[in-house]
Amino acid sequence: MSSPDSVVFLESFYEPMAANLARTRLEAAGIPCFLSNENLVSIMPLYSPITGGVRLHVRQSDAEAALEILHDEAVPRATGPDIASFAADAPDPVTPRCPRCGSSDVAYGPATRNTYGFWSGLLSVLLRFPVRGKRFHCFHCGNEFK
Repeated sequence: MSSPDSVVFLESFYEPMAANLARTRLEAAGIPCFLSNENLVSIMPLYSPITGGVRLHVRQSDAEAALEILHDEAVPRATGPDIASFAADAPDPVTPRCPRCGSSDVAYGPATRNTYGFWSGLLSVLLRFPVRGKRFHCFHCGNEFK
């Protein structure tokens, strides 16, 4: 059994800015926390899904209160012309939640799982470039959904 002062993983974020906003909200509420993988994801954003994104850690005794603060109000997402191109064509402007784990750390973009149909598979072979469908991807549990 772990002690209440042990550090636990709370949430992961695709973008360092969203992770810093969540960290700031927790610190403003008096909950000490820290981020890991922030520099790696800032320098190499394509490694975010591989490393599990920017990870937010808190003490075990503060975990429940921290989750209530974070899930009480969604962490704002970046918007505007400088946002990644995959998010610009998201079908729903409201940040969706993962149906499996309920996390709001979800992005819309090219699917990572095999989503080839007959025509997209044929086009991918002819173009020698994968033509994939787009889906929502949860960076907390890895679930993909439409």
